[in-house]
Amino acid sequence: MSILKATAVVETPFARAGDLVERFFAASTQEAGGGTLRLSAPGAGLGMDGFAVGHDVIVSFRRHKRRNESIAFDLHWESATGGPYPVFDGSLTIAEDETYESCRLILEGTYTPPGRVAGAAFDAALGSRIAQATAQELLARMGSFMRERFESMEAAKGSAQG
Repeated sequence: MSILKATAVVETPFARAGDLVERFFAASTQEAGGGTLRLSAPGAGLGMDGFAVGHDVIVSFRRHKRRNESIAFDLHWESATGGPYPVFDGSLTIAEDETYESCRLILEGTYTPPGRVAGAAFDAALGSRIAQATAQELLARMGSFMRERFESMEAAKGSAQG
């Protein structure tokens, strides 16, 4: 079993972030609570510009509050088409950041590389870098979505008041 952890700071207030993450998943999967999501690893996790590894996964997510008032989503995904892709189980935590204008996204969990010994060897050599690049790309895409939606919500408030 391999461990995956990725973080990103997003310029969206913590108070709005949970709803925006839910909107991201709903918009990306076209369903509430889960559906098909495209994952991609730019540069295949190896810095190869202009090349990306990607595939569709079936993702499920469920929101809950943690004891410390942070917001978390239980996450599970597996390949939509089968094949040699790992199954991921983990969480996405939304935590307060240093300012009121931003929050932190923390994606962490475990996956089991397919293929037993050969899969473990591939993961040690390359797969873990692909997994890390995939996680960072997902958080970056999520962060962009959150910023754009928050900015348009704020702009709509301004035009409604004006």
